[in-house]
Amino acid sequence: MKRLLPLVIVAALLTAASSTAAPSAVDDLMIDMEITPLEPQAPPPLSVMTLDGGPVKLADVRGHVVLVYFWATW
Repeated sequence: MKRLLPLVIVAALLTAASSTAAPSAVDDLMIDMEITPLEPQAPPPLSVMTLDGGPVKLADVRGHVVLVYFWATW
């Protein structure tokens, strides 16, 4: 346990240092290509069926975090 603590501290420091680093290569590429983010927009209406067969509308969960996961087999 005593050996693990210094590793955890070093990992936390490295993580903190990397989050405050200079802009990434992707940021530089976006600037070079003059790409700007889109303005936020309301999502389109979405309704899905639950496993129970009941409908769930995106508007019903407004204000909550929603993860929409599309899965397919190829």
